[in-house]
Amino acid sequence: MRVFAAFPLPTEVRTTIAEAFKSSRAREPHARWVNDTIMHLTVHFFGELPPEAVEGLKSVFDDASLRRPPIRARLGASGQFPQSGHARVLWVGLEAGGEELAEFSRRFEQRIAGLARLGGPPQAWLPDARGFTPHITVARAGRDTIHDMWAEGLELPHIDFIVDECVLFESLIGVGGSEYHALAAMRFTGGDS
Repeated sequence: MRVFAAFPLPTEVRTTIAEAFKSSRAREPHARWVNDTIMHLTVHFFGELPPEAVEGLKSVFDDASLRRPPIRARLGASGQFPQSGHARVLWVGLEAGGEELAEFSRRFEQRIAGLARLGGPPQAWLPDARGFTPHITVARAGRDTIHDMWAEGLELPHIDFIVDECVLFESLIGVGGSEYHALAAMRFTGGDS
């Protein structure tokens, strides 16, 4: 099973991003654009895990030590990876809430580090070597590179939103693109963050 943990985004945020990138999408038809219905903030990508490892991983989403209040976030600037040269990934960052999301990510990765015994590739249980940078992937380069003018005319409203859960998703890749199915979830409840 191909799985990852992520913070889902409210519909308003996903719609705002899709609308803002409409002209970029028209200029870059060969890019692989993320369907706005599945946009999210990735916490940890596990990749392919055996079903028994996924079952064991679900227990993390019941771990009271990871619970926290909802996080107030705000959309920030857009950018690309790598930062210079031809873009391979287009993304939207956060102007607020990033530190809280990064702290949750660190605690989450500490918690899963002990689960490597469940199976799957060893790197599935390790922190991302690049560190955690909260961002929403909007597009990836397809067979052609993304041109340098992708951001021309892009106006992205810096709207506020609440991150109130972390979800374990299974990613199913089909002809029409990826579909995500929630396998477990941890709700953030309590006072203000």
